[in-house]
Amino acid sequence: MSEAEAIKIDREELFTKKVDEALAREKALRGRVIPPAPPISPLRRLLLSNLFYLPAAALLGAIATWLLLNPYIADRSRVAGEVILVNSEPFDAAAVSMTVGSREVFFVPSKVAFERGGRGQAPFPNLEAITPGTAIDVSGLPMKEGENNRILAIAVRPATEQDARDVEAAAVKAQGGKAALIAFFPLCATLIAFSLLFAEGVSTRNWRRTLDRCLLGTFLAVVFTFLSFLPAGLVLRIGQSAFDAEADKSHWVVDAGNLSWSVFLLFTICRSVAWSFLGVGLGLGMNLVRSTRAQLRNSVVGGALGGALGGLFFDPIDRFGRSTPFEQVGLSRFVGVCAVGLSVGLFVALAERLTREAWIRVRTGPLAGKSFILYRTPTTLGSSPQSDIYLFKDAAIDPSHASIHRVGLVYEIEDLESREGTEVGGQTVHRRRLVSGDQIIVGSTVLEFEERARRPGLTPKAQGRDA
Repeated sequence: MSEAEAIKIDREELFTKKVDEALAREKALRGRVIPPAPPISPLRRLLLSNLFYLPAAALLGAIATWLLLNPYIADRSRVAGEVILVNSEPFDAAAVSMTVGSREVFFVPSKVAFERGGRGQAPFPNLEAITPGTAIDVSGLPMKEGENNRILAIAVRPATEQDARDVEAAAVKAQGGKAALIAFFPLCATLIAFSLLFAEGVSTRNWRRTLDRCLLGTFLAVVFTFLSFLPAGLVLRIGQSAFDAEADKSHWVVDAGNLSWSVFLLFTICRSVAWSFLGVGLGLGMNLVRSTRAQLRNSVVGGALGGALGGLFFDPIDRFGRSTPFEQVGLSRFVGVCAVGLSVGLFVALAERLTREAWIRVRTGPLAGKSFILYRTPTTLGSSPQSDIYLFKDAAIDPSHASIHRVGLVYEIEDLESREGTEVGGQTVHRRRLVSGDQIIVGSTVLEFEERARRPGLTPKAQGRDA
């Protein structure tokens, strides 16, 4: 090549914007190629949504409580067997006393209900039809609290020998019913708290942190639900006082089925407030330690609202759903605890959703579809279980790969000198401000940053995004 054909490039020409852009494009072409994130299936998105797995987990915790304790709770006394003795004037001409086995049953003819037998037998027409040797099944209440040998009958029906054996077996099983009833409230709240913590751990697959939080959170939930049982018990006592006052006024046994509407409404509200206290207790226990103030607030508010809503179901189900006095309150208790579990889980999830400022959504990998709310600052991302966002099964992610900081009203991501670097919007960054919709790549995992829209007056002023 002759001197005339030689190409000369001045130093100034090497440092132009066009040259820099060409070099950047060349570097990008030679760099890692991350395929576009595939769409997340609706089913996976549902299963990893806290609006699904938190209510489902709390529901399972509530059902577990019912299965463990309900068989030992006898809401009414049951007596079944052959009548040994009939005394038409035990202490009052208006009453009839019958000895059934070792128990004495008192009947007020104008108050007792005559029901069809459990095997379809025709009901007794009156008390005179019941004579010594007749097999009967009686539902009633103790004449005195804690005394099961003297029963005031509410309903009576024909029975068989098998009915008598079944009732006796159930009575033996329910001998610890008072303790089971007392334990029902705090155990239900504790198991709901454990289920919520465990479900959150399963959704993140961070087993070490899950075990730690479940053990500590459940222990504190036990403590605080027992403490909250004190104000809950006082509130229930208010409803019970109105209950007892109506019984004294009517000179007869009352329950949810025959309470006046005013007392029934008061009792229902008292039960709702009592469950709300227990919801506060489980919310405090779950997130009192090793959680942020926002997480604690969300669990307390969610627990209180969920407990209040769920607590409204117990008494209406008992009043309108029970067809015979021989049915125990097990059905209404089951519906009630299910409502409490679902409501607590749903309101905890809603509190998190409605108060979150910013979050990271995982687009690829084992956690694709999972969202992590940015409660902490900084929030660390890495392959170590100690990271706030644990990204496992990606060999290109360092134990502490990157962190997200909240700076005033904005969020910034910082690479922690990782081997593969951190990319935002296709560019490798050291520290950069994030805006909603930014795609973040750490290792081979694609994440998406999202934040709640702010009112115009709170929008930060435009500024450089790279630091």
